[in-house]
Amino acid sequence: MRYNISRILGMIVAIPFAIVVWFISVFAFDIQAIFDVLISVAAFLGSYFPTQRLSSRKYLKEIGLSRREHRYVQHQLSHAQDKIRRILKVFINVRSIKDFRQVNEIYRIARAIYYAVKQQPAKFFLVESFFYSHIDNALNLIEAYTRLSKSPKKSKEDKQRLEQTRITLDEVNRTLVADLKRINEEDYEKLDIEIELNKIEQKRQK
Repeated sequence: MRYNISRILGMIVAIPFAIVVWFISVFAFDIQAIFDVLISVAAFLGSYFPTQRLSSRKYLKEIGLSRREHRYVQHQLSHAQDKIRRILKVFINVRSIKDFRQVNEIYRIARAIYYAVKQQPAKFFLVESFFYSHIDNALNLIEAYTRLSKSPKKSKEDKQRLEQTRITLDEVNRTLVADLKRINEEDYEKLDIEIELNKIEQKRQK
């Protein structure tokens, strides 16, 4: 969100500047209209990018990422968001309360990981495997399981395969829980420190 503010700031600076340059070009120079527009566009770009980069530099420094790393993380977040939305759509095909709970748990954990990384992009590198494979594995299994579970006239072998898939989904869920714990571990450590500092302060005041 803070990175997007730098883009908004760039627009706030660049648009008025481009308009002023356009007026100057129209009334001060005797050139064709197309050149007035091109000069205005050049003024916009020439003021937008420096403003955006300067205003976003502080944020990138705070989170400890380069501009390239930040773009890469945002790209991965975008893909993960699409996959999480696909998991949400699967709820329509769920046929039992047990399956609903299982899919819902995976959805909730995946969503929690997504928002944790969105708020703190540097944490992406703690759970790269979630974005590279875990979310894909969960999505593929859920979509296949819910589709096949609706199929009529299932054989005994088919039912066994579906049951094995359900067990595998439980394993996937545990993997996602481990990813979430890895993301939250540092925050819990900071929380413990704050609690201890508060205890020390309370004792000091007594």
